[in-house]
Amino acid sequence: MRHAGSDGEQSNAVRAATTGPWWMRAWRFLKSRFAKQLAMATVVIGAIAATGHLIGGMIGWWHAYEITFSGRGHTTPASAPSPARAAAAPLSIAVLPFAKAGTGESGPLVENLTNDVAVELSRVPGSSVIGREAAARYGGREVDPREVAKELGVRYVLTGGVEREGDKIRLRVRLLDGETGAQRWAERFDVERAALPGLVDELAARLARAVDLQMVRSEGQTLARLPPERIQADDLAMRGWAVLYGGLNQATNREALELFERAVRSDPRSTRGWGGVALASLNELRWGRSEAALRRLNEATEQLDRIDPDGYYAVLARALNAFGAGRDPEAALAAADRLVELYPGNNGGYQMRGVVLVRMGRFEEALAATEKAMALLPNNPDPANQWRRSFIFYAMGRYADATAEARQYVTKNPTGVVGAFTLAAALARDGKPDQARQVLDEARRHHPGLSTAKVSELMLQGSGARFIAARDDMLAALREVGLP
Repeated sequence: MRHAGSDGEQSNAVRAATTGPWWMRAWRFLKSRFAKQLAMATVVIGAIAATGHLIGGMIGWWHAYEITFSGRGHTTPASAPSPARAAAAPLSIAVLPFAKAGTGESGPLVENLTNDVAVELSRVPGSSVIGREAAARYGGREVDPREVAKELGVRYVLTGGVEREGDKIRLRVRLLDGETGAQRWAERFDVERAALPGLVDELAARLARAVDLQMVRSEGQTLARLPPERIQADDLAMRGWAVLYGGLNQATNREALELFERAVRSDPRSTRGWGGVALASLNELRWGRSEAALRRLNEATEQLDRIDPDGYYAVLARALNAFGAGRDPEAALAAADRLVELYPGNNGGYQMRGVVLVRMGRFEEALAATEKAMALLPNNPDPANQWRRSFIFYAMGRYADATAEARQYVTKNPTGVVGAFTLAAALARDGKPDQARQVLDEARRHHPGLSTAKVSELMLQGSGARFIAARDDMLAALREVGLP
């Protein structure tokens, strides 16, 4: 006989075992203490793992959010590139505000100079200059050029300082490599305080041209170390320009021409490459008339007119072509004037004007243009301007000045024949025939068979009456001191 209480308790137990939350039902089925401990450990471990997955998921979601919406609320200025930005362009530069020391009266001039340098650099073919607003935040404090270059996405950083010393203003500038922080170039400029306001534009143009020269040289050295598989057409063209900027002679010109030719074969639309072909081909004409060089100059001009008719290299090539062909000096002068108009801070246009005006016999104008070219690029490795200046002085009857200029040219180019015959003629006309003969003897040692016929072939060809008279007088002077 069963007791009623026992039946009720059993029914309640059955109901409890089959009702309630699932985890309670599962717990009641565990009979031993060990089984319950094992289950408890499993639950704790599972909870920890689930929490880890949740936190990891939150981190991953936040990372995705940052990638997608990082421009919102970020403290980095909009002008600064992200770390994933592509490598900086070869001729990219940031001009940081020049520091000023001493009295504050030169403050506006310093600010103008900083801005003008940036403007002039922006006119350099192929350059990229960070705007003054982006660079302004680095003014007045010491900065790491590597950090500046990284933040602004440039290859170079230009820094400078202006201080007053008595009646003079001294400007010191430094070109810094943005990748290594190394100093690539430094220069000091001293000007009279009273003259500074009128010299700001000229000083900015001169400084910008010097920086351009150093950037090209530096890039040429860097690109020369690239493995062959990474070399592109523009790399080859840049190396060619760096070779020319390193010092011009027949060997370096041919080396540069080969690099330019490789550049245009790799990329027929390389304006920097075709511009180099044009200039190097004209240089070939300087050392001897070559129909192949003239054809190549014509082709480079045509290609640039087709690719970028209003670009620097196209305008330069038109001037070089008109000059090299020698058929139309007025067209050559117009092209040179256009080059000066578009790129007033570049020495190339003034140099070309000087060459053409000499041929036309307009020596006073030629001298002014040549000296302007020399002022814009005082460290020009091509001494052609110096030789041209000596010829102009000779043509104007300033024989002592012609002697001094020609002697400097010969010092830099001891085996060059054009400097030697100009120096000898100037010495002869300056009443120093013995010294003139010594110069010719040394020239003949390097150039056996040198004669007035060879000199006539090497001299500039022109149609102006004054030019022809000066050329003929120079040949007569050389015959007087024994050149056959």
